[in-house]
This record gives sequence, structure tokens and C-alpha cells, in this order.
Amino acid sequence: MRHPLDGNAIAADAHHDQPDEIGHEEGETCGRYPEPDEDAPRGHRPKPCKGVMLNATEWEPAMCQVCGAVGE
Repeated sequence: MRHPLDGNAIAADAHHDQPDEIGHEEGETCGRYPEPDEDAPRGHRPKPCKGVMLNATEWEPAMCQVCGAVGE
């Protein structure tokens, strides 16, 4: 059982209430975050990719034009 005023628990619960905002289909915004970087300054918060998923075909899934991530 956790304490109702535990800040970490409240933040974790708020994070799980938000929908998954990554793109999988052609035309959607990618929204993926880059891999963690050990050399990033302390407290650095990465920004989500703002690329658009493109080139979906019957045989290949959509792919982000900026970061190259592949949709499912």
C-alpha cells in the first residue's frame, strides 16, 4: 500500500492515464522519443519526434520521414 500523498505515485498514475500518442498509420505524427543519451546534461527532457509517417504500402508499414521509425 502506498501513501496517498506520495508524489512519485501520483506522477506515475497521471502518466498511465494519458493515451499512447505514437503514430503507426500513414499521415499520423510520429511522436516517438529518442533513445536515452548518457551524455545529455542532467535534467534534459527529450522532445518527441514531429515527423510524419509516410509510404505505407500493402507489404511495408509506414515509416517516419525524420527519425526512420517503422510503424506496426
